[in-house]
Amino acid sequence: MTTGAESAGGLPERMRDYRVEAELRSSPDLHKLAQVFIGLAQARARREHRETAGQESAPEHPGGQGVE
Repeated sequence: MTTGAESAGGLPERMRDYRVEAELRSSPDLHKLAQVFIGLAQARARREHRETAGQESAPEHPGGQGVE
């Protein structure tokens, strides 16, 4: 599904002016990379949870708190 803001190039209007540059490092920052992947996974899980929240009613825990 496309919006009117997208061109034939496939990029939305807000992304056309961005430029990505990479800098070679002698040692990769694996901690930062791990944080990026964890953040992406958490965002995806939250999005999927919101999408399925209306379809199923999960059992609630006493006091309204989740399991820790």
